[in-house]
Amino acid sequence: MKRIFKHFLKGVLVTAPVAITIFVIFKIITITDSYFISALKPLNLYFPGVGIILTFILITLIGILASNWLTGKIFNLIDEFFTKVPLVKIIYTTIKDTMSSFFDGKKGFSKLAIITLPNSEMKLLGFVTNENLERFELEDYISVYLMQSMQWAGNLILVPKDWATVLDVSTEEAIKFIASAGLIDTKKGSRSLKYGIK
Repeated sequence: MKRIFKHFLKGVLVTAPVAITIFVIFKIITITDSYFISALKPLNLYFPGVGIILTFILITLIGILASNWLTGKIFNLIDEFFTKVPLVKIIYTTIKDTMSSFFDGKKGFSKLAIITLPNSEMKLLGFVTNENLERFELEDYISVYLMQSMQWAGNLILVPKDWATVLDVSTEEAIKFIASAGLIDTKKGSRSLKYGIK
């Protein structure tokens, strides 16, 4: 009986990631298809997955237009409008800045750090999100995002720079380790750097 249960657990470990990945992809295709199905079906141009293809093409076209000098001005006016409307500007700028930080490679989750609390053996693992907090009169502080395990929520803490040790660990490896609550083995021999040393 133990042997059968062991094989069952092995089957779950193999099946679950595949099934969940397929389910997520299926949901994305279903959602994007729903926007185009009514227009394309009467023209006999619909097929499963056409929505995600058209969405990709549409976003790429917007990117091309936004990069053009003439049409880019229109997008700049739209951007200016959203950044001036009360309440809307808070949502818009927060989303825009967060998205930009992932794509420009300057911020985002590029630096993993261990936070050593004073007078304690406990350590916290988080991502350095901002190294300049002078605006908040915290010149020698940095902001660190503490991602919660088994979910994507987290807490932002502001700590003195000398509490943090930046680790030479890839973002993908770090996120997997934290999200799995430390269940995933990390590569051995990761190099650690005292904060500020590049």
